[in-house]
Amino acid sequence: MWQYKADIPETHYQNQCVKLLLQKLGAILFSYELKTDTMSFRLVRGGMKAREIEGFRRTMNAERRLMVHPDFLEQMIAFFSGQNTERDSFLLDMGNPPMGKYSWYKFVIERENDEYGHLSTVRGAMWRTDRLHDAAKEGGRFRSELDSVTGVANESGLIAQADRVLAGEGKKDVNALVLVRLERYGDLEKRLGKRGAETLLVRLCNSIGSKFRSGDVLAHLGDGAFAVFVRDVTSKPLLELNVKGIEAIFRPGNAEYGKYGMKCRITLAYSPEEGIRCRDLLDAARKKAPLL
Repeated sequence: MWQYKADIPETHYQNQCVKLLLQKLGAILFSYELKTDTMSFRLVRGGMKAREIEGFRRTMNAERRLMVHPDFLEQMIAFFSGQNTERDSFLLDMGNPPMGKYSWYKFVIERENDEYGHLSTVRGAMWRTDRLHDAAKEGGRFRSELDSVTGVANESGLIAQADRVLAGEGKKDVNALVLVRLERYGDLEKRLGKRGAETLLVRLCNSIGSKFRSGDVLAHLGDGAFAVFVRDVTSKPLLELNVKGIEAIFRPGNAEYGKYGMKCRITLAYSPEEGIRCRDLLDAARKKAPLL
């Protein structure tokens, strides 16, 4: 990480000024090593312990999915891969573990190359800001499209993101809407309590999301119903096989979730044959018999 050298008075003074500024911002310092895919975080001031994440990019699409808002996941991966990106602010959840509660973070970075001229390290600072990337209006839109429990898209957010794809670059592709509904969610909430049930929903959100790609849109529709908009389906049988893997989460023998006795209904709808808007796909999926 960064070291503050005090070899001459002027350098020492400059370093102290930088350190005071970072403390004022509540900045988090980070260092990302591309070769080992390892991210290190530490705070200039208290509030978050220093930590290291191995397989940072590799696990972004799985257990760390909630750390980055789904809208920015691909851009975040590109950002730390050295690819050109104009964005320098991202919606993140820096909790340990992340619970899908997002805030805006501003980034400043420097890149370091190895002896062969290849990018090897990305170092920098990030800090939470209430001023959003473009405008307060953009932040209001994002908040209105986020589920308050899980932090992923809600139904409005799902429809907005999916319809942009369906009307644009994905217009000629085969796309799918996967609907996963927990049965008798109200009974689960009574057994675990509201907070316990919400914590379980966040974990389920992670598990379901790990079955899909970063560019797919994961949403919680409320009351234990999840949806995933899957872009550019190249093989329906492969998608349906993958979706059946979700059902394994709810089997009694599952080590993490089996004890809750949950059951789910999983249905799919495809565009363009069953609709060219996300609302049409949702309606079609809700009317279908379960896949399993």
